[in-house]
Amino acid sequence: MRKLAMTLAILLAAASSAAAQGTPAPPPSLHLLQNNIERITRGVNADWGIYIQSLDTGEQIAIHADKPMETMSDIKLGLLVTAFRQIDAGKLSLDQPVTLTAADKRWGTGVLRTLHAGLNLTLRDVLTLMVIQSDNSATDLAYRLVGGPAVVTSTMRQMGFQHITSERTSFEWFRALATAGDPAYANLSPGQLFARGFPNITDAELDRFDAEDKTPFGLASTRDIGRLLEEIARGKAASPASCREMLHILRLQQMRTRIPKYIGDAEIGHKTGDFPPYIANDAGIVQSPEANFVIVVFDDHYHGIYANLEDAVARIAQQAWLYFSYRGARPRAGAAR
Repeated sequence: MRKLAMTLAILLAAASSAAAQGTPAPPPSLHLLQNNIERITRGVNADWGIYIQSLDTGEQIAIHADKPMETMSDIKLGLLVTAFRQIDAGKLSLDQPVTLTAADKRWGTGVLRTLHAGLNLTLRDVLTLMVIQSDNSATDLAYRLVGGPAVVTSTMRQMGFQHITSERTSFEWFRALATAGDPAYANLSPGQLFARGFPNITDAELDRFDAEDKTPFGLASTRDIGRLLEEIARGKAASPASCREMLHILRLQQMRTRIPKYIGDAEIGHKTGDFPPYIANDAGIVQSPEANFVIVVFDDHYHGIYANLEDAVARIAQQAWLYFSYRGARPRAGAAR
């Protein structure tokens, strides 16, 4: 925090000095932002992929941004876009009914697994829960409606994203994880898997499952996820109305311990991806009068206190916010005051 305060003091001093001379202050260097981000990543022993792009100036930070990495629930961004493109095509409707059955319930995040079978939802409900609570039951309902992970991957390829791949459903990922602890889980159906409950799996087995990277939930580069978010923000990922609805859903996100944590007065739509303690991803769109940017931070193979990994993601987002909002708040030469 002391280094951050010193950085801000230097920037403000430069701005005050320039203002006193009647000239606009020079912008802080993009290299300063990259150096600050890299300093944060060096303090946390994990594999990192980072992509940040200003929607105002086009300035960009890319650190291992073209390397496909485990997305965890950030692959749900691809599923969200696929669903809305099918809505635009008339194949689906936000108001169409969806009934939850016992076999639809999934382990992990979300509330649907705790609710009664026979619950009536709409597709809008399903997509909203999939994003704002990362509900895994809602995710697999959405996968079923759009046609499965292969359809999501195909849609991403059609949109020009070669490094966004939906590998498997929530059920398939959890079954693979359970099998790492007990091979008897390998052939269970969705209903059987949920009913049996999670097996006793050792820390060593979890470490091996993460380290081997054999059964990813999804794979993506942070650059392609960032470009997908940019298309949502600019109304190009689907129809403008669908993009506005997706942005609205993303802004309802309830897991706010990463990108939004240290950011000031801005609208933030984002999607997290988790596999504690190894992965704490986040990808979002930050919008304010001073700054508009997309930010994607992926990490993997971390062994340590999970809150520290989450906080590192939050501090990276804070650095981007400080840099772009400072630039956006600077008076332009000749601009009216």
